[in-house]
Formats: sequence, structure tokens, C-alpha cells
Amino acid sequence: MKIQNILLSCLLFCFSVSLHAQKQIVFVNEFSSDIKVPENVLTNIRAAVIDGITKTNRVQLIDALTLPPTPQYSPMENALQYRAGYMLQGKLLNREATDDGISSRRFHSRENSYKEKFTIRLQLIRTSDGTTIYTRNYEENGSSSGKEASQYYALERALVNIPYKMRDMIEQNFKVHGSIVELVADNGKKAKKVYINLGYDDPIKEGQRFDVMVQTSMAENYLEHKIGEVRIQEIVGPKYSLCKVMGKGAEHILKAMELGAKLHIVSRQSRLFDE
Repeated sequence: MKIQNILLSCLLFCFSVSLHAQKQIVFVNEFSSDIKVPENVLTNIRAAVIDGITKTNRVQLIDALTLPPTPQYSPMENALQYRAGYMLQGKLLNREATDDGISSRRFHSRENSYKEKFTIRLQLIRTSDGTTIYTRNYEENGSSSGKEASQYYALERALVNIPYKMRDMIEQNFKVHGSIVELVADNGKKAKKVYINLGYDDPIKEGQRFDVMVQTSMAENYLEHKIGEVRIQEIVGPKYSLCKVMGKGAEHILKAMELGAKLHIVSRQSRLFDE
């Protein structure tokens, strides 16, 4: 009986570790359009969205267009079938361009000059209850002129900022949590380097930054407040990464660690010059 209990405990531990390490699954549905547009336009917009999300290394994507057709299922049923916790939908709301009948005359400025302008709406839906947790309209534009100009290059330029905007969306909705587990280096006044309990098994990457939070109590309520930041310098194992302590909070982090405080870390939204 004792051996069975030990084995059960081991299995439960392994299961909990796998759940902690597993990335959230996002099912990307086929994008739709309120207007008639060339097929490649919607295809390229969708591809840019997927590429931007993939580069975050934060979630696992399932592309509906790569799966066997299942006309008997709704998109939500398909997402649940693949155990996706979320479904991403996109709809092209409007487009102005030089290559079709819906273009605005003002875009036809001169020969070998092309412009592209579109608005895409993205919705992130939680599959467990069908709640839309995020929705936003993205308006993008680009242009191409000169000898090699084409509508394709105008569209390509309009998609340049999509990866950065997808990074912000994912970082906003899929936070990564962990803890500082060891002080590696300090100068007596400030913490310089620390280990955190996130590694290869987690949806992180080198260069990623985290807010460092410490817990305090007030009127029998526990609150967390930010005392500093750390940046992943090197991922060294399945559950360990070496981090550099950033900015003025280094002194507060050292003091908190010397007092034995538990320091919680949470991924934060990237700033313009973070990487």
C-alpha cells in the first residue's frame, strides 16, 4: 500500500510538472472578410499574424487550415477537439488598394506607385465558456513606388508591424509566472545575477524580461508590489535560467532576498528597445 501511495504521488507530481510546463494551445481559425478581396491578401495577412505569434514562443498554435476538413464540426468544436484553450479569429473589415475595383481614386497618384490600407479585427476566445477575452481592430498601411513597385510589395510593407503587435497581444493575455530561487552575484549593495525557476520546459526565451514582485500584508490582506526587474541572460536547464538584475530595483531585490522574502516574477510587456 505504501509503495502504491509513493507511485501515485510520483505520477501526480509528474502530471503537475507537465501541466506547468505546457504552453497554452491556441486554435487559429480560418480568417473571413466582409468585402471581396484577392485570396492572397487575406492569406498573407493571416500568415503574418501566425508568424508574429509563433516568434513569441509563448503559446502552441494549431492552424485550422493544416487540419483535415471536418464540415460536421463548428470552429469551436474543432478547437475543443484539439484541446485548445483559446481560439483566434480574424475578419478583414475594409481595404483600400490600387489593384481592385474598391480602391479609392486618391490612391491612384502616379504610375508605379502602389498603396495598401486595411483593417483586420482579431478576437481571442476562451473555449471553455466561449467568452471573448480580447478583441481589437488593427489598421495597417504601406506603399511601394519606383521601378520595382508592385501591389505585393505595398502589402508586404503594410504587414511589417504585425509581428510586434502580435507580441504585445500575446504578452498581454498569456503571462508567465515563476520565482527567483537563488542569488548568484551581488556587490554588497545590489543584486547582480539570480536564478529563476523557469527554463527549457517553459514558454520563455533569452532576453525576456520579468517584473519582480514581493508580497506584503495589509489589514489581513496579501498584496504584491513591484520592486525590480530581471532579464533572462541564459537558459541553463529545464527549470533554471540565469537572469541579470536590471535597473534601480537591484538594491531592493538584494535586501528582500537577505530577509528571506519569496520573490514572484511575472512576464511583462516588452518595451521598444528591450531586445
